[in-house]
Amino acid sequence: MEKILLFSDDEKLFGITKRITEEKYELIWSTYHRLETNRYPFADVIIMHFDRERTKKGTFEPIVRVKGKLGYSIPILAIIEGGSTQDIFSALKTGVYDYIETIDNLEKYQKKIEDLILWNWYLKKYESGWKKQ
Repeated sequence: MEKILLFSDDEKLFGITKRITEEKYELIWSTYHRLETNRYPFADVIIMHFDRERTKKGTFEPIVRVKGKLGYSIPILAIIEGGSTQDIFSALKTGVYDYIETIDNLEKYQKKIEDLILWNWYLKKYESGWKKQ
């Protein structure tokens, strides 16, 4: 079962994410405090929640920190609330695979998560054998 690591300080977002990933994936919740202390587990994919306040602070550093610990190719979905076009481009340039601005549409949010899982599957296949051919 694939592991999803959610970085968020919002318990409501965790509950919603848990509900739409239940029985398909193992969801691990981590706050940004754990990110800052570098104490969080390995996962197959990452979801990073940038609420309006965190978006104002910038998305660059947390993304770089996660990629530094878990590897550059780790698929990341960024939830960027209230972000400008520049904030979104910065997150994408830093290495997130995809983004969503709101989770109001649960089907769209669930699809983004499933797409991220597929990216992880593809990357593992590529690393384990396709590139050897």
